Amino acid sequence: SRKPNFSKDFPAKLIETDQEWEDLILPQKALDQIEEIQTWIQHGETLMDEWDLRKKIRPGMRALFHGPPGTGKTMTSCLLGKLTDRDVYRIDLSMVVSKYIGETEENLGKVFNQAENKNWILFFDEADALFGSRIQTESSNDMFANQQVSYLLQRIEDFNGVVILSSNMKNNIDKAFIRRFETMVHFGIPAAAERLRLWQNGFSAQTQLDDDVDLVEIANKYEVTGGIIMNIVRFCSLMALKRNTTIIPLSDIILGIRREFLKEGKTL
Repeated sequence: SRKPNFSKDFPAKLIETDQEWEDLILPQKALDQIEEIQTWIQHGETLMDEWDLRKKIRPGMRALFHGPPGTGKTMTSCLLGKLTDRDVYRIDLSMVVSKYIGETEENLGKVFNQAENKNWILFFDEADALFGSRIQTESSNDMFANQQVSYLLQRIEDFNGVVILSSNMKNNIDKAFIRRFETMVHFGIPAAAERLRLWQNGFSAQTQLDDDVDLVEIANKYEVTGGIIMNIVRFCSLMALKRNTTIIPLSDIILGIRREFLKEGKTL
């Protein structure tokens, strides 16, 4: 069937990845939780219909992915789609949330109405835009923010598909909301062993690391996310191409790290 295009009437984009499941480098606990979502996608229908649990449990699956940017939340959602042969639509909540009364609900309604019974995975990015802890009602504006959250909660509760909310800060999310997730997956800064694998897998097979590059030392020393590591790999690889070589020197890796730290206002 025709896939909807990103528009005012459908503020969601189809997202895909070239990565494979093996490329996902996460702690075992997170991998186990993600597998649970995969199991629901594969067996949820059987559970509801053949095992007759429809009257007893809610339809659908709700997951919260929380942790800093660049830790794999979007990639994991894409991989879940790829693995289970489902389309993944990313709804950018910062685009959907409107200052006009009723408009946010209308925008969200359009997404949910189109997604009903389609076997899509809905990935709500930047969920913090909407779920900053529901504000103690002081003004009509706050009441209005709470109404939007309540509306989304209700739609998520009733939705029979898979909904993943992505947030940089679990603490931003209201307790009433958190109880409604079947699973909550923490995407943290990778540990040294995971960082080493990310560095090792990051560089192209067409390149060689210079003799003075010790990835073990780099992985131990710099606490960075997978997203940042790939930014550095990209920078170093472009520098090598510019010099017409396939050798990646340590100086470029350190410069790449320094550039990333500067973006975050940190120094080496």
